[in-house]
Amino acid sequence: MKINIFYQTDIPRYLHRTQLFGAACLKALKHFAREKAEVNIVFVDEKEILRVNKTYLNHHYVTDVISFNHKRPPFDLGEPWAFGDVYVCYQVARKNASKFKHTILQEMMMYAVHGCLHLSGMDDHAPQDRAEMDRQAEKIIKSVLTK
Repeated sequence: MKINIFYQTDIPRYLHRTQLFGAACLKALKHFAREKAEVNIVFVDEKEILRVNKTYLNHHYVTDVISFNHKRPPFDLGEPWAFGDVYVCYQVARKNASKFKHTILQEMMMYAVHGCLHLSGMDDHAPQDRAEMDRQAEKIIKSVLTK
């Protein structure tokens, strides 16, 4: 499994922690880690996350994270396939960090990991499922940040 990180908005250089994001996302995708696949984590601004939300989900609001699973190709080309994409809104992370008692980096990681947990099959429609996803994300982030 390969994690690609893209910064498509103005994010301070000290938050360009590509290795940390990659390590955390790999842990969230642990069941698929041996897959010959790629996941893209794309940090975007509010305008872009709104566009993605409207275009693909018909939601007319800014959100923190959106993830898209991609179907496995019906044949093996011998190359990595696009397992999924996760869009993270930096401005929402910046606004919400203090609200959730996180640093901006932790909040960005929370969204990236949350999106990857969705890609790995977890859901958050029920409150208890959301709480479990948050627990898993916090555990993953703590393990990566304490290395």
